[in-house]
Amino acid sequence: MKTTTLFAALALALGSGAVLANDIQIDAGLLPQDASAPFGHLFTHDVGLFTDTIDFTVPTGSLGSSAHALNLMLGSTSIYDISALSYSVWGGTSASDTVWYGTFPGNNISYDIGLSTPGAYHIRVTGNADGVYGGAYAIALVSGVPEPETYGMLLAGLGLVGFVARRRAVKTA
Repeated sequence: MKTTTLFAALALALGSGAVLANDIQIDAGLLPQDASAPFGHLFTHDVGLFTDTIDFTVPTGSLGSSAHALNLMLGSTSIYDISALSYSVWGGTSASDTVWYGTFPGNNISYDIGLSTPGAYHIRVTGNADGVYGGAYAIALVSGVPEPETYGMLLAGLGLVGFVARRRAVKTA
């Protein structure tokens, strides 16, 4: 009876260990605003489900992001693979979810995400490392920089507001 219990406990321990991979949490700090030099990180995981968290700060109210699984095949055998890779963008630090900005697939497509204000945000990346030796993925983040046309529109709008205010001041005088 003790042998059966021991084998059952061992099977349960091994089974539960294979279900969850090593979750990773990092702080990326202040994100760069240069799209040619974004924050980038490569994550590797043992076989199983994972949830990684990246805390970061943006100096502007927008975020450019992209994630992609790095798959390695040897013949027809998947050595490194991640399925169902996706990430969610949240306001605040990972200790406090505030506003959810959406969930995006990890498909190597860049997404521009409008954030409410500069400040602290975090991303939760989830997936299943299901290659023989687990899986790997890369992520890139950059704080958006307004295009020159945006500044031009801003200046034109301010000029128009100033013109209207001056015209009203002249009419009332």
